[in-house]
Amino acid sequence: MKQYDFYNPMTHKGDLPVRVLSFNFLDWFENITPDFKEEVKGEIDFNGLQAGIQYHINRTKITEVACINSSKQIELYENFNQYLWCICYSLFVVFDESIQKPILENRYTGKFNIENQYVKQAIAVFNNGFDLLHTYKDWQFFQLPNPEKYNEYEKYYVEKTNGIYTAAMTFILLHEFAHQYLGHLENNPTSSEESKTDENNADYYAIDKIAQNFSSECGTTYKCGIIAGISSLILLDKSLSGGDTHPDTDDRLKNAIEKMQLEDLDNLWGIASLTFRLWALKYNIDIEYPQIVNNYKELFTMTLEKVNEIKNNR
Repeated sequence: MKQYDFYNPMTHKGDLPVRVLSFNFLDWFENITPDFKEEVKGEIDFNGLQAGIQYHINRTKITEVACINSSKQIELYENFNQYLWCICYSLFVVFDESIQKPILENRYTGKFNIENQYVKQAIAVFNNGFDLLHTYKDWQFFQLPNPEKYNEYEKYYVEKTNGIYTAAMTFILLHEFAHQYLGHLENNPTSSEESKTDENNADYYAIDKIAQNFSSECGTTYKCGIIAGISSLILLDKSLSGGDTHPDTDDRLKNAIEKMQLEDLDNLWGIASLTFRLWALKYNIDIEYPQIVNNYKELFTMTLEKVNEIKNNR
């Protein structure tokens, strides 16, 4: 069986397989719109943005996601990036193999088909990524589907995931850049609500930039990346709370989807719904899902209502 190996020790820095995709998301970020490079240059030349990105290669559990620091430089963390790739892979594969295909073939049971080898691997990838929230290990990521080394059997889902991950990272980078571009670093918020408004506006800025590519060949990949990026934040924490500074993560996903104006029959509603199913499974939360729905949008709406009931009853 044909094998693929994209690791180059001269150019790829880091300890986890996701290291091979750094140039991919930097390219998408820098070229998100024809005029974006000039916007970045303007912030560097006139408003103090620090050129380059601090890329932390920490052999520890995840403690940070991404940020733009007080010195006006964007910071990323390899351990979170690997976790994000795992979330992208598991959402895409489990939805496709255990929900969408069975529905189309009239054999959907409402349960994950763990006898399916792709689903079995996707759940293992998800669990290993989730483990980075509690501890650090690296070897297991190379034993499962990953973006650095894979075979012909794994190729389709790995390469599709690479695109979704690249789009998700582009969303995260644009969100952090938005804090600089929108002046949030100069005007420190004086209240929790003001801080949350800044975060929402940073999301909207990122989505507006990416939306200029929605009609392109990669349009669906970009949309899926936005959903996966926010879904990765949902899965970080049982409470879904954004604390005093950020909106609740379920609200961020709802707002992003509304901003993207998905069609009612878009499968991305289903992937977004799957996020909450995985969240409930991982944190031992009981959610009663509807047995019959007309479309994935209805499923997402009803799932979100159940999630809000859980939040309000705490």
